[in-house]
Parts: sequence; C-alpha cells; structure tokens
Amino acid sequence: MGGGPRPRHDAWEAFMEMERVRLQQHVQGKLGDALGHALPGESQEELDRIALEDQRQSQRGLVRLKTDEEFHYKHIDELTRKDRTARIAAERETVAWLKERVERSKRGSEAPPIPPHLR
Repeated sequence: MGGGPRPRHDAWEAFMEMERVRLQQHVQGKLGDALGHALPGESQEELDRIALEDQRQSQRGLVRLKTDEEFHYKHIDELTRKDRTARIAAERETVAWLKERVERSKRGSEAPPIPPHLR
C-alpha cells in the first residue's frame, strides 16, 4: 500500500481513449454488424447504406455530435471537453434505436423508424 500520492485520473483522457477505440470499431464495421439483417418494414439496402456511411465517416476520423436537436460531425482530434455532452447524446440516440430494433425483433414486430440523423 504505497505511501506515495495516487496518480490523478484524467476523465477527459479516458473519454478520448474510449472514443478512439469506438471510432476504430466503427471503421471496422461495428454499426453494420449491429444492424444485421433487415426487420419487417426495413430495406436491407437502406441498412447497408447507413452502415457504409458510418464506416466512411469513421474512416475520415469524424464522430457524430448532438447539440439541441441538431446532429453534426466533428473530427475526433478537434473535440474539446465542451463537446463531451454532445458526443454522448449522439451515441445514446443511436444506441436507443439499436436497442429498440432488438426488442422489436424479439417480438416479431416491425422495425422502428430510422432516426433522421442516420438517413
């Protein structure tokens, strides 16, 4: 139990490290994997287009942010501490839609509408 001071944990650095990992996962097609096959009421072509666009934006180093009700992209190297809330909000919106797709798939229901920021 060392008597020295504990290193200060920098939440921003941890957040950015996580974002870089997430960005690489999207470069490798994570959204396409999560989308899988079209549910009733969806077009596989539309899902493929969404996945490809996500992969392209990720390859360019761009991450999605949500400010108020507007979505926009910013290069990961240009993110500031002030962007953290907007970045998390954008991710939550996409994850909520993906979770809803899973739930509807389990019930055999039609797919939820594709969110405008992914169209």
